Amino acid sequence: MKKMAVRTAVASAVIAPAMVFGADTATAVPTLGVGAAGEVTVSVPAGESWTCFGFDSAFNFKTGAFGVGKGTLSGFAKGNATVFCFGNAAPFFFTGSVMVT
Repeated sequence: MKKMAVRTAVASAVIAPAMVFGADTATAVPTLGVGAAGEVTVSVPAGESWTCFGFDSAFNFKTGAFGVGKGTLSGFAKGNATVFCFGNAAPFFFTGSVMVT
């Protein structure tokens, strides 16, 4: 039970600031793609910024903050990677999954 409380507190600490400081509506969510070996690309639409974190099946955990354009999360093992992004405008949250080469 204690683990669940800690996980809930961490998730709240990450999500709440993004929702409080958001003042507008996002025009689109980021798009995910595959970069070089072990990389996931995050393409951010004009006028927005997103903070993303991802993990793969080997439990490699990577984070990054991205402005307009294409950013990269690197260091993933080959296979599936799941990425969660938090924005400063509604919808505030985006998640996606890509196959890493």
